[in-house]
Amino acid sequence: MNDKMMSKKLATSKEFKLRLIDLQYRDLPEEEMNQQIKQIYLEEHGEELDAKIDVYNSYQSSNELFDSSGYDGTAIHFSSKESGVNEVYVISQGSKDALDWEYNIKAMFAGKDSSQAIAVKNFVYEARKEFGVAHTIPTTGLSHSLAHNNNTTAHFVFDTFDEVYSVNGAQTNYYQLYFIDIGFENAVNNHFSLSLSESFDIYDIDPNKLRQFAENYYKDKAKNIHQIISKDDPLYAASAARGFFTLGNVEMVDTNPDYPGLRSLVEDIPDEVMKEFQELAIQYTTASNQGGVNAAMQEILGVNMDVVNKIDDNMPKTYMTDQAEIDEMIRQLDKKVPGLLKRVKTITSNSNLIFSRLEDAGYISNQQKQLIVKEFTKIETELEGIQETLSRWVDVRDTGNFFVQIGGDFTAILKIKRHFNAIKDSLEVLNQEELLTISEELKASHSIAEVLSSLSDGKKSYLGTDMVFTTNHGNKEIKVNISAALRMYQEGKSVLEEKLSKIRQFQAAIDREISKCYDRNKYKVMRKIDDIEANPSLYTHFLRKHLYFSRLDKKVRRIQVHEVFFPLEHTNLDEEIYELKQSVEKSYTYIENYRKAIEDLFTEEKEVATLFRLVEGE
Repeated sequence: MNDKMMSKKLATSKEFKLRLIDLQYRDLPEEEMNQQIKQIYLEEHGEELDAKIDVYNSYQSSNELFDSSGYDGTAIHFSSKESGVNEVYVISQGSKDALDWEYNIKAMFAGKDSSQAIAVKNFVYEARKEFGVAHTIPTTGLSHSLAHNNNTTAHFVFDTFDEVYSVNGAQTNYYQLYFIDIGFENAVNNHFSLSLSESFDIYDIDPNKLRQFAENYYKDKAKNIHQIISKDDPLYAASAARGFFTLGNVEMVDTNPDYPGLRSLVEDIPDEVMKEFQELAIQYTTASNQGGVNAAMQEILGVNMDVVNKIDDNMPKTYMTDQAEIDEMIRQLDKKVPGLLKRVKTITSNSNLIFSRLEDAGYISNQQKQLIVKEFTKIETELEGIQETLSRWVDVRDTGNFFVQIGGDFTAILKIKRHFNAIKDSLEVLNQEELLTISEELKASHSIAEVLSSLSDGKKSYLGTDMVFTTNHGNKEIKVNISAALRMYQEGKSVLEEKLSKIRQFQAAIDREISKCYDRNKYKVMRKIDDIEANPSLYTHFLRKHLYFSRLDKKVRRIQVHEVFFPLEHTNLDEEIYELKQSVEKSYTYIENYRKAIEDLFTEEKEVATLFRLVEGE
């Protein structure tokens, strides 16, 4: 019998899984992570978690792929001999930093990078080894955002997971799978008659036909994928673009009823426009892999930004010292700008359609739409200006006249600088705060908290990822943050217990230290007395100090000390100790009254009292 048949899995709700995914973003220490998991399980299921928890994080690994790809993950092992529970949850983190969003473009949009999906496979292997469990142990992938793409890709290609649960995930990309899954690549090549040398021709295949083929190819493994997706999530809108396909059991929720979402808008964008986006993304990918954003900009525009930035400081000097770099920049601009302008024109020619839909959906006003279209048109005009300047620049350089060339170079460089500045000004207009409200709305709908909120029923809802209970008293609706109440009760009692322990230690220290100090000093005095009585001659100098005559030599033959030690009398701190203990008792009473008040609000919901009792450990 294999481990999967012998292992029992925890009974977990989708709310528990969502809140567990959210925990991964907080980078909690292991002890606090364990405590949070137990409390979330208690809140969602009304019973204590009957399993041991072990946690392993990707940052604990020495695997260089995790750092270079930007992958972050947390593995959690639940085990219990008594109940037979033995399973692993792996939470892959979604987009968090610049490296993640760079990967978004490379992997999901262009389909040209799978390093984080490979990192998922490696991390799961390491985690099982760290936990000392078999590789056949039931393993569930949890994910949000970018992480869904990583987990499902690892699931399809490497059989990493038994099940995948995701919220607002970046959908799987069949272009990405083509370049990582040899089996899928061969199947596509055979079905669409592509040769190995024509792999990039995959982008020319009818995307609908390719999507249908991919869906059918992965349909069996897709049965173990479960997703919750907000209709307002921007990634859900983006998944309408070529390359993406949504698989598995999908539950749709509406996190922002005031807006219709952007999915239908993206679906209306012509495929050739999306293809232009993808070609730009592929170009960006190739360059940024070699040298980051600056290298990507130079690859796309042909502009050496280091040289351009020197022009404002001292153009004549830059011209003389960086002549070779300027010559290369001219050639690259002449080579790349025409193709770039063609793609930009394809995109901007659809801008009115795109932004009219945004206006219709209520995301922007008519005035904002006109402003956006105006600035995008300006950017296109400036790019055309760059192309025209380039054309004249090349003609001047072809004259062979050195002085004419210098004048032409100076003029052209300054013109291109002005075009760049104009584009920058337009981008600053588009970044005005009032134009960014749409991104805030979409960002909120992408969050786990918004999805949790949409899953609320009449009694239970969520504030962020905290559980909130609602009850009615008369005509009043009362909401109580149960998660916060339980934290306050549990942590408050823990703090008070620690405070009372410190008071007791303080009281014991007073009695112990003062008594010890008294005995220590009494002992020193007795030792001195014994020495004086045993060696009286050694203390003759005390006598000479007071009764000394030069002709008389006095001697001390015997000393007898009559000692009296009074009983220890020290400052009485009993009253202060009593006041400290009273402050703890008052706080205990306050917390218990707080608990009782909440329980009284929910007399019909017995689980509230149960939660308090369990969190206290009764």
